[in-house]
Amino acid sequence: MKIKFWGATDDVTGSMTFLELPSGTVLIDCGLAQGLPFVEKINNFPLPVKPTEIQAVIITHAHLDHCGYLPHLVKLGFRVEIFCTKATSKLIRIILTDSAKLDTDGFYKEPDVVQTLKLIRTYEWKEVFGVLDADFMFLPASHILGASSVKVLVDKKTLIFSGDLGRYDDPLLPPLEFCPKADVIVMESTYGGKNRTQDPRLELARFLDTVHDESRVGIIASFAVARAQSLLTLIHEYFQNNPNKKIKLVIDSPMMKEANKIYQQHSSLAQDPDLVFEALDHLDSIDYLKEWKKLKQNTGPLLVVASSGMLTGGRIHRYLENWYDDKRAILFLPGYQGEGTLGRAMVEGKRSFVNSHDEQLTWSGEVWTTDAFSSHADQNELIKWLGEQNKAGQIYLIHGELKSKRALKHKLEELGFLHVEIPLRGSTF
Repeated sequence: MKIKFWGATDDVTGSMTFLELPSGTVLIDCGLAQGLPFVEKINNFPLPVKPTEIQAVIITHAHLDHCGYLPHLVKLGFRVEIFCTKATSKLIRIILTDSAKLDTDGFYKEPDVVQTLKLIRTYEWKEVFGVLDADFMFLPASHILGASSVKVLVDKKTLIFSGDLGRYDDPLLPPLEFCPKADVIVMESTYGGKNRTQDPRLELARFLDTVHDESRVGIIASFAVARAQSLLTLIHEYFQNNPNKKIKLVIDSPMMKEANKIYQQHSSLAQDPDLVFEALDHLDSIDYLKEWKKLKQNTGPLLVVASSGMLTGGRIHRYLENWYDDKRAILFLPGYQGEGTLGRAMVEGKRSFVNSHDEQLTWSGEVWTTDAFSSHADQNELIKWLGEQNKAGQIYLIHGELKSKRALKHKLEELGFLHVEIPLRGSTF
């Protein structure tokens, strides 16, 4: 049995790990690389295994950097089963459909997505299913709706693929569960070098107070899936607790609107199902041009939630363009901003961007940022998830910038974890 590392080895996107069993190869996650320089080149690297030789794909959750390569894999000839949880399958549908519409390079088209969706088979958490000569099981990972770690039992060995791990104090989803004792653990390290000190409710309250009290325009750049639903739920909770501070709130993202419906359908998976359902119900959505034209005259107070979360595309740009010269506007970036993205540039103090007419503009307003809303476990939470029982296990760190992986490796070794590796793309163990 071998593990061949491929995606998310040099960075935080494009998760893709090959598990080579005695009877065939299973792919754990099948994600697109995003936001990085030469991203198209990375996504077009020939795979180390022929797509027709992959016997199954296991998807931990529905974010594009974990499932977005699937239609291309199908386009290249993959025709067997894809496994995930039911909530993940519903989110995959909207995410891949949206991705196909945005693809201008022919990486895959909507017919490839349709074919991909036909291959999906769903299982509940902790329900055992067999693939080749191994038993698989999904375990709750908190991160987003339906997100899972993957437990594999094969040849008297236990392997854990963490997927993206959520938090013990997630405002929307139940706390992260602990990692079982395992011989091999492949785990993410997005926040491997950082511990949070900020509280999402306090950070959001400070922002909402400012927008209301000073009658300003507040623009929140959010991922359409998971981050948006957490933010909208907390905003709803804030308005409930502070009815005198309630202001006009609009969302602008077709995918966000679809994801809201799926979160409502699966609100039973949330900590407070009623709160989530109410928060995502009857929201003011920008669906037509005339609605946008009316909104763009607004000088505040106004609250907008639009995607994408790293300012890499989507409708967020029309808000940047419209209020770029308003010194009182606030751009709020709640969460991780990947290398090479406009969001990362804004966080680092750069303010110029190119509008839809290829004109260079400079954002004049404020930029607020916080990592309080990230749905990734921080360093302490990652260590807590691993637990004392896994100090003798073989641990591989992926899905993080190199400095984050090195920081986590150093900390784990300090704490007595005996075998911690940072694999490279193409390395086999």
